[in-house]
Amino acid sequence: MSIKQSDKELLRHLEEQIGFLQRSAHAYDNGFTGEAKRMARTIRVLVHDTSQSASLLTSLGKKDIQFYSTAATIDNGKSMSTHRLVAVKLSTNKGTSEASYYAPLDDRPLFVDVNKKMVFRQWWNEIIIIDKMRNEFSRKDLVLSVSNKDGGAHIDPELDEAYAALTRYHSLGWASSDSKGIGRNLEGAELVSIRQICHEVLKSLKDEFLDFFAPAISQNKPKVDSEVIIGDIQVKRST
Repeated sequence: MSIKQSDKELLRHLEEQIGFLQRSAHAYDNGFTGEAKRMARTIRVLVHDTSQSASLLTSLGKKDIQFYSTAATIDNGKSMSTHRLVAVKLSTNKGTSEASYYAPLDDRPLFVDVNKKMVFRQWWNEIIIIDKMRNEFSRKDLVLSVSNKDGGAHIDPELDEAYAALTRYHSLGWASSDSKGIGRNLEGAELVSIRQICHEVLKSLKDEFLDFFAPAISQNKPKVDSEVIIGDIQVKRST
């Protein structure tokens, strides 16, 4: 015989899950990028329904809340890859400049409406990455792949071909080169995207469950948001 959890118990779970996301975000922002995998697992618990289990928001009758989308306008170029949630920053290490992906949170260009809201289904299935092979990835695709197969809650010995191309073989195609012509691929777009999705989820939940949020934890936010030539670094997409 099963015993149904009370609304009070479910709300306590919600407070815990929000705390998990806040602490994971703080750890990520302080350099532990692998924490994005735990974010993916927590987001799955909060919002993903299956034929076998209900998400926490569904159990609470709150799946109808709207979610913030901080995605940039999609690039319609037929041969160009697109990353809609992440940005590119420039950093200097021992005199060498490097470009990398980062999660901008709400620090986005003026043309990106960070206060745009969507119903859950539209938000969950919105395309946020298109690689140079025209593979498309939604928030759902990334969260479930990271959580179910790539270390969030489970490690699968086999990965989906498109996800493997994105995460292992740089199918997004963005790279940087310095003034000496030394280049390298920009990596980790999937984990950076998860960090930005975590920001969207926390922002959305805060509108509905403000009392469950601990005092804000300081964030280390990069200030550069550019995808053009920056100093002696050229950020580009390979074809």
